[in-house]
Amino acid sequence: MNRVEQLAAGLLFPEGPAVGADGYLYVTEIAGQRISRISEDGTVSTYAHTGGGPNGAAFDATGDLLVCNNGGRWPTDVPSTEQAVSPENGPGLMQRVNRAGEVIEELLEVDGVALNSPNDVCFDAHGGYYFTDPVWSGLVGGERATGPVCYVNADGEATRVATNIGFPNGLGVRYDGKVLIVCESLTGMLLSYRIEEPGILSETPKPNGMIGRRSVPDGFCFDAAGQIVVAGHGSSNLFVLDGQDGRPIKTIELPEPGPTNCCFGGKDLRTLFVTSSDSGYVYAMEWPVQGMPLLHTR
Repeated sequence: MNRVEQLAAGLLFPEGPAVGADGYLYVTEIAGQRISRISEDGTVSTYAHTGGGPNGAAFDATGDLLVCNNGGRWPTDVPSTEQAVSPENGPGLMQRVNRAGEVIEELLEVDGVALNSPNDVCFDAHGGYYFTDPVWSGLVGGERATGPVCYVNADGEATRVATNIGFPNGLGVRYDGKVLIVCESLTGMLLSYRIEEPGILSETPKPNGMIGRRSVPDGFCFDAAGQIVVAGHGSSNLFVLDGQDGRPIKTIELPEPGPTNCCFGGKDLRTLFVTSSDSGYVYAMEWPVQGMPLLHTR
């Protein structure tokens, strides 16, 4: 059994967990419009104020924190956002928080078209990064809205590399660097795209697992055994899937509903951190194997 402990509480819709080179856990607070730093004993301090709605986040090889800012969009019907200001519903953008804690505007548009509401981000081994850019409402003109995955290379050139995904959410590059996996939240599916070369994906994705529509696949991370640990938002569950074919391995129940994302950190990457949005918690649990070292840090 995985023993789950509450590491921190009182966060305003936490998301985007990432461990810095200093060993601290950094999380976004979407409704708090800030990045928070959490120490090993659970002490929470503010690292940076981003405005808007900081969502997914990831550290690059230089120690800068790249942040998907959805423009100020979050659910208002959960306990963790009861004391928050009203959502701004502004333009989405990518931001960079440097090592001094300064927030820098990174990207507002791709090919002259404004971003929707950037959601999650991951780096590859070539200095570039992929991010998801869903339409927050899920519907446009009564039809299901789809969103793209974008890629920004090491020179800062941005392109849309996959389209027509039903609310693209969490994403990550598999250990071998050959496959990008994307959560399609509106269908409950995980999709895999073959990476032909950096920023060039196979045209048609393959199914890489299904957790169902009642537990929305939100963010995820890989462990060193090749398993995918998926936060099932809308439930209290983490779903562990085989990274090659999406085969279900086990389900872990958390104390409260609303998991949004997860990452590995701690000694030897053996601690799994989970952000849980509905009540504003961060959980920690020991994991039987190491987490997967991120591609750009190897």
